Amino acid sequence: MLKNSFTTEAQRHGEKIKITLWLCASVVILLLSSCEKEITIDLPESEKKVVVEGVIEQGKHPYVLLTRSSPYFAPIEDFTNNLFVTDATVIVSDGVIIDTMEGGLNFDIYTPNPAFAYTSDVITGEVGKTYYLTVIADGKTLSASTTIPQPIALDSLWFKEDLGAEDDSLGYVWAHLTDPDTMGNQYRWFSQIMGRQPRLLPADGSVFNDKFINGQSFDFAYDPSDDPLEPEDPDALPLFYFAVGDTVVVKFCTIDKKTYNFLNSLENIRFANGNPFASPASVFSNVEGGGLGGWCGYGASYDTIVLTMPQ
Repeated sequence: MLKNSFTTEAQRHGEKIKITLWLCASVVILLLSSCEKEITIDLPESEKKVVVEGVIEQGKHPYVLLTRSSPYFAPIEDFTNNLFVTDATVIVSDGVIIDTMEGGLNFDIYTPNPAFAYTSDVITGEVGKTYYLTVIADGKTLSASTTIPQPIALDSLWFKEDLGAEDDSLGYVWAHLTDPDTMGNQYRWFSQIMGRQPRLLPADGSVFNDKFINGQSFDFAYDPSDDPLEPEDPDALPLFYFAVGDTVVVKFCTIDKKTYNFLNSLENIRFANGNPFASPASVFSNVEGGGLGGWCGYGASYDTIVLTMPQ
């Protein structure tokens, strides 16, 4: 009797296990079936904003380029057709003189490529002055200010070959800088290889400050800057190198804190592009009123060097 009871109970238990397994299998099948359904996500429309790219340098007239931001998944035609803002009112002031800038095609900023830019022949940059920018566009009024700091020139420039390059005529431009013993200096580096590059270009990592070098004299180096607007040349020298015989113009700029924050954040995002391990970052625009971009003042010094092998 005990044996029969045990057998009956075992059978019931077995039936329960079969039912449980069947239910689990059914749930898995339903889940797998649901994975095959097409899922549509409605992404919210991002607000188009006016993007400001403005520069003023001592001894030169200011220029401002205005473009519009575009949603990531927007058709490329929408982006190109609405890229430049050509109907804005752009006003620049040094606190005394106020001038409404004129818009038109400009071939100097992105030589040899034309760009629609707003320029002023009335305002000229001066060291130590603060310059105010007002942009009225797309129903919004944007504002920004920047200063032109005292230029801090490089002590010297020279060429040094890269021992790891295939050709010993390839290398980097080195510079020696003496940072003033006052905390809060910020810098930016541009270079141009005459005859091979149409204009001055900022190097990768072009901006730095004196947080760790305050009051020190030190050496540092840069490689050539890549031009995103120029087509690739299969006959060009290897990327990242200057070469013996090059004539290189170096523009070394001092910039204020707001300009540094904007440019540094822009470079950080560009370096992190596509890197899944990079920390999230945002651009620190110095434009207020709902726009993006930067209004930048440069205290610039220029040097020209013909690259020769070290003696």
